[in-house]
Amino acid sequence: MEVLYAATVESLDVDIYTSSDPTSSSPTFALSAKGATAPGSFSAGSWTTTYSSTGWTTARTPTLGSAGTLVLASGSTYDLWVTVSLGSETAKWVVGSVLCP
Repeated sequence: MEVLYAATVESLDVDIYTSSDPTSSSPTFALSAKGATAPGSFSAGSWTTTYSSTGWTTARTPTLGSAGTLVLASGSTYDLWVTVSLGSETAKWVVGSVLCP
């Protein structure tokens, strides 16, 4: 699993692979304590690239940090969750760990 380093108030880009184009609806993101179950509340992110024929696109998180949409505490490690909707299905998974120095 990738470790993503986040400072105060920034967004992170996350590469997403899907079998069909997910960009008709926004990706959503959430943070949880490392190893915890998925949180109940997610915040809207955005797509930074169009869906490619190889199946990849890039999603951008909302802002992270002490003053961000997704709040981080210094010295903590979080799981970064994403949801992506394709038709009537919504996938939810951990895409990496976020380390706040």
